[in-house]
Amino acid sequence: MESSLRVATEYRGCLICHMLDKDEYDFMAQLQYQTIKKEKVRQDVVSSNGYCNFHFHQMARLASPVGNAVLTKDLIDAEIKEFERDSFGPTLRIDCPVCRHTEKREDFYLEEFKALLKERSFQKEYEGTDGLCSLHFRNILNSTDEKELCQFLLTTQVMHLKSLRMELETFISKVRSTSRDIGVEKNSWLIAIEKWVGKRGLRIRTQ
Repeated sequence: MESSLRVATEYRGCLICHMLDKDEYDFMAQLQYQTIKKEKVRQDVVSSNGYCNFHFHQMARLASPVGNAVLTKDLIDAEIKEFERDSFGPTLRIDCPVCRHTEKREDFYLEEFKALLKERSFQKEYEGTDGLCSLHFRNILNSTDEKELCQFLLTTQVMHLKSLRMELETFISKVRSTSRDIGVEKNSWLIAIEKWVGKRGLRIRTQ
């Protein structure tokens, strides 16, 4: 079976962020359907106090208005019961199921990347990509002990950054000159944002 991260080398941006985006969307699509169809799934979400701010707004776009109404009604019912039992806490603690799923997948891809990094064929493929975002790059670098692999990571990161800088300079120049001939560099600013902070909603995780 072909490695998922090898598939990601065909796309722009951070390899790990790309796979996380896909996994996250697929999981949310499945979860929002199950919260309507399966009472147990919905109650599991309620017992977690719903979703974090980011994922609740994302889920709201996937679910129907009725689906959102059913879930939020159950959340409100649960909070009313807490007031009535005098067990209401001062802090809202949300154990977001989407965050939990995404963090597990992120751990999987980080480990997969470190394993693939030892293969020369993958190194060649990786050189031709946009590399990793700064967050995932630092995570991988800090957990890699082999000096040769660390040097490879540092060298390719600089190469990827310089290539992206060139795209940004080209994009800026063409826009300022009102050129209509904008090519692959048209999305360079989006790639640059992801390069700096990772995909939207990615949380900073320390070793």
